Amino acid sequence: MRSVALALAIVLAGGQPATGMTDTWLARTLSAAVSTPDAMTSVRAFDAIARANGGNREAGRPGFERSREHVERVLTRAGYRVHTEPVPYEGFRVDAEELTAPGDVRVLMAQFVPSGVVTGRLDRAAGAGCAATDYPAGVAIAVVASGTCTSGDKATAARDAGARALLLYDVSPVPDTVIRRRATGSPLPVGFVSQRAAEALTPGPATLELRGHAVQDTTVTVFAETAGGRPDHVVMAGAHLDSGADGPGVNDNATSVAALLETAVRLAPHQRQVTNKVRFAFWGAEELVNLGSTHYVATRTPQQLAAIRLYLNWELIASPNYVRFVVDGDDSDHAGTGAPPGPAGSGTVEEVLSDGYRVQHLPFRTADQNDIRSDQEPFARAGVPVGGAFGGVRGIKTAEEAAVFGGTAGQPYDPCYHQPCDDLSNVHVGALGEAMRAMAWAVGRFAVNDDLRT
Repeated sequence: MRSVALALAIVLAGGQPATGMTDTWLARTLSAAVSTPDAMTSVRAFDAIARANGGNREAGRPGFERSREHVERVLTRAGYRVHTEPVPYEGFRVDAEELTAPGDVRVLMAQFVPSGVVTGRLDRAAGAGCAATDYPAGVAIAVVASGTCTSGDKATAARDAGARALLLYDVSPVPDTVIRRRATGSPLPVGFVSQRAAEALTPGPATLELRGHAVQDTTVTVFAETAGGRPDHVVMAGAHLDSGADGPGVNDNATSVAALLETAVRLAPHQRQVTNKVRFAFWGAEELVNLGSTHYVATRTPQQLAAIRLYLNWELIASPNYVRFVVDGDDSDHAGTGAPPGPAGSGTVEEVLSDGYRVQHLPFRTADQNDIRSDQEPFARAGVPVGGAFGGVRGIKTAEEAAVFGGTAGQPYDPCYHQPCDDLSNVHVGALGEAMRAMAWAVGRFAVNDDLRT
């Protein structure tokens, strides 16, 4: 009875969705049925898995395998036939990362850069670090803020100035933030330190040791799909299962995985009634630049790709300083920003995802395709209509957004992105429930009607 009453309340409280009631019976059913406490059970499970397995759920690590087992267990109990597909990947493992200098400085080695041990004068760049003239004479270990040009360009300029290693930091409202990432094209060892640490470093002798190596391995993506529905009309919904190397990845992306699992569980009793087959994907190796989804798209036949009517993606849905973002599928709200529109039909996907918030009477904002680089990208490149929603990543919340959504202006949407603090304490439970109900609405609507012309 509670689910029926909630379904009615959602319809009465909301605005007009893009389609009629006959198209949204399952959308209304699922959005009323999904349970935030049940989704949080999975979120807590992923947090516990990370804590018990070295603090992360990275591809190729035990934390990912235990996460995969949890997903498979929940889906199997719900009545789905679950299968996995292998994802070969090249990863990067750090062997040593240490800076010997005055003070206690945490340094993270960039991925896929040369290794080395450098002893000599540490000094800061005078400018943006994009030209050799920005670096002082005699510098061995150069320190510079990120931005203006790529990390690889900064490393090349530092090398041309005589430096043998580079330390980068991000200027941030959270000055203790330090995030590991790539420095593509760097000819030097590159490390990352926090803004606070960088500003505390004084010129003088130092030793920087950065050693790592590439690894070839295989992970998996987990799939489940409805028993019913047209196999030539497949609606795909996905979220990545892996975390980065330096944190448990609870908001990024255990929250989305938990919400997608809960949506799948609530769809299971209706899986023979759907018009279109619904396929759920829990991607492996997204943190290595969408490798799971890229491999999947690349290994489909033309007929298999043509059967995929659309792909829906979710990321970081419970950012603690969240905004409800829906990806602008047709670029109608962000023309001129340089973000490409999605393939034809993506505008309808955006509209249906937006309806998921409208029926809850919740405000939302659209974001351009470049604001969230994730598993929808390989589908878009293949011409599949795409859409997605997220709660905000490293961007800074505006005063207008704070007035509408609450939270703190001038601070990142997710201050713990790719850091050890992305744990259970980094989850906005209310935002998770709202995003999950919008997710369930979109999955239910497209399971019944995948017409992208309306």
